[in-house]
Amino acid sequence: MDNDKLNAVRRAKKRFAEIVPKDVEVAGIGIAMTQGDPALKVNLRKQPSNPDALPRTVDGVPVIYDVVGTIVPR
Repeated sequence: MDNDKLNAVRRAKKRFAEIVPKDVEVAGIGIAMTQGDPALKVNLRKQPSNPDALPRTVDGVPVIYDVVGTIVPR
């Protein structure tokens, strides 16, 4: 994996936490692969009321969303 691209995703991860709309319930943020490149993976607790308000990219890094529900320890 390209270290420059991976570092860009790490920076985008921090930036996403600053720009995510307040009403979006984020369960976790990580890194995933899309089309052979790293992307930001955002797990949501529930479908947001306005999904169009979610950024599709952050600083040029693609964002993948997945509604996973509430995560609880076992």
